[in-house]
Amino acid sequence: MRILALDVGTSSVKAAVLDAATGDHVGPIARCEYELDSPVLEAAEIPAERLWGAVTSAARQAVRHTGVVAGGDVEGIGLSVMTPALVLLDKSDRPLFPIITHLDRRSRPAARQVQGEVGAEFLAETGNRPLPGGISALCWRQLVSEEPYLTHDVGAYLHVNGWLALRMTGEKGFDKGNACFTGLYDALTEHHWAPRWLNYFQVDPAWLPPVHSGDGTIGQVRSAVAAELGVPAGIPVKLGTADTSCAMLAANMGEGDLLHVVGTTQVLATIVRTPIPAAQRVTRYFGVGDLFLHVAHNPVGGVALEWLHKLCFRDVPSEAFYHEVIEEARCRRTRVTLDPPFLGGDRLQIEAHRAAFRDLELHTDRLDLLAALLQAMEKGHRDTLANLGPFGPYRRIILTGGGADVVKRLLPEYHAVEPLEEGSLRGVAWLFQARPAAAAR
Repeated sequence: MRILALDVGTSSVKAAVLDAATGDHVGPIARCEYELDSPVLEAAEIPAERLWGAVTSAARQAVRHTGVVAGGDVEGIGLSVMTPALVLLDKSDRPLFPIITHLDRRSRPAARQVQGEVGAEFLAETGNRPLPGGISALCWRQLVSEEPYLTHDVGAYLHVNGWLALRMTGEKGFDKGNACFTGLYDALTEHHWAPRWLNYFQVDPAWLPPVHSGDGTIGQVRSAVAAELGVPAGIPVKLGTADTSCAMLAANMGEGDLLHVVGTTQVLATIVRTPIPAAQRVTRYFGVGDLFLHVAHNPVGGVALEWLHKLCFRDVPSEAFYHEVIEEARCRRTRVTLDPPFLGGDRLQIEAHRAAFRDLELHTDRLDLLAALLQAMEKGHRDTLANLGPFGPYRRIILTGGGADVVKRLLPEYHAVEPLEEGSLRGVAWLFQARPAAAAR
């Protein structure tokens, strides 16, 4: 069986036709890039039609380049998405606002208010702190505080995979993982939309669709949309779930395994059967099946290395920087520290944090800065592991993302890690299997 996998990220949509049995792509991976808009300070949004255009363009390219005839061999579509990304629709299912992504931090005032009023209860009942960008109900609350009459216009409250499913099939839905990122779902006790938080955030229950496992079929591709995507009409669409969860599916992960993603920040995630909410991590449903994830973040990621390369080592070729220069910096003794280390921000904080290099002197050079950055990456990793909970040592460590090679050299315990490429895209194939690997364990 061949399926079309769509991986919707914060800067691009990737698409590929995959063998559902193996997760291998049949043809090349298509990529359609786009920009997020920032009309005001701390905004990170994208017009819905811009995203839809990227989805259809990437899908058509992927299908065309596989060599199949008009997509006739494609038997299903599955989604992997950035999470959360809030889509508010009017009563005719038209977007009221651009899609608000998880990088948007305009809801800090709302987050402060919620934390001050009901912070402890919110954490205990929803599994997470009221994080700006990380919990979509905070985005909604901020919008309503600025436009009180907005509640009269809304017809549906979705995240991006639910909206894409609606465009493709005419049906709405939430996967369990995305439901946890709303702040409106009782995942820990009752396992349904929580009346208390719906009332608190002034969200009408009628706006919210049913919650499903991400491997469920939400509907079939409508004829009017099939041509846009380059696939046959009537094939099933899997709602899918968060990109991190899809990567874990691709790696066939289970309890006792660790996923380490090196990106703007570093994301560490592990599967748990009994979730324990804590302020220093995200606790949510896996999104497929009934297991949960603990997710923690190290704010110094691979992008920090790229930044310092461009800032201080522009004269050094990339290959030399990532091998010879970084090896030299690892052995460098320096008093310089990166403290606080928030070069990539911190998704687990309500207030904004900025990084700072400390103990600079007149003889400080660029190698000192790089050494301090590497030391901060390593310390941040130890702290992040502790924030996940007492689950180590891990049976398997899956490492992926830009800068993964540097992280592997920094951490002695990572000598036997398993690399993962295009995991969030390839994991979509597992949505079409009878029992996706992680959910079955």
